[in-house]
Amino acid sequence: MEITYGQGTYQEKNKKFTGQIILSDHKVFIKTPQEDLPQTFIPLEKIERLKQSSNSVDIQVRLTIMIMYTATITGQKKNISDLVKDIVKRRGLKKKFFKNEWIEEKI
Repeated sequence: MEITYGQGTYQEKNKKFTGQIILSDHKVFIKTPQEDLPQTFIPLEKIERLKQSSNSVDIQVRLTIMIMYTATITGQKKNISDLVKDIVKRRGLKKKFFKNEWIEEKI
């Protein structure tokens, strides 16, 4: 199942891609009319932290113990809010007190 969150931009370091923001069962990514962009795949189970601002969300991803990066997805404010809510629900992230930030709860 794929949910679309409108047009948006994915940015990570010097990479920048524009297209439809998609949330599937296992990943968040950008899709153009021609193809899915594998460079933008963010596995849901690897997301550690979300930080939402007005029309963007910073997604902190830890692939391994040594490899971590932050990707920013920008789009319309309502669409980004919906995306954040859906990721938080699927991942079970906890909201930081008085902030638009959610983190993975360490056990």
